[in-house]
Amino acid sequence: MRQAPRDRDPRWLRTRDALQSAFALLALERRYHEIRIDDILQASGVGRSTFYEHFAGKDALLAASMEGPLSLLAGLPTGTSSAQQAAVLLEHFWDNRALARILLQGAALRVIRNALVLRIESGLKRSSESRLRLPHRLAAHALADGMFSPIVAWLSGEASCSPADLAAALQASSKATLAGMR
Repeated sequence: MRQAPRDRDPRWLRTRDALQSAFALLALERRYHEIRIDDILQASGVGRSTFYEHFAGKDALLAASMEGPLSLLAGLPTGTSSAQQAAVLLEHFWDNRALARILLQGAALRVIRNALVLRIESGLKRSSESRLRLPHRLAAHALADGMFSPIVAWLSGEASCSPADLAAALQASSKATLAGMR
């Protein structure tokens, strides 16, 4: 009998979801650096060894929890994501800005930003137009910072605009930045 791949095994998916849900609830209550693995285990009902079968640690759990949004943002410079998709994501961030503000500061922001850098770098390497003046890693850093800085400022209320306008600006500026690196 052949086993299903892990990402299709319902038990594996339930455990992963339980860990991510527990983490999200804890993030609403505490700052990222205050959340311990033991807290996540207790809130999820998952054992320590099972946790480490799924994630290398708390940072990996956070990065995995943000996988969908990060993939979408990473696709803006190369056009694999649209401004409309980004607008929906930004509306979600706005509707959940209490959690978004918590996750987009301090140590949590560094983890998420690094995960975005890796996703952008990977996309640049796969892109047919990947010949750049800079190494892909440096280009990815510039693009990630150019996306996160306005999002964080917008969520913190430094300036207001519609999610659609911000998404269109993020897409246009990331494409222009990438074009300038060619």
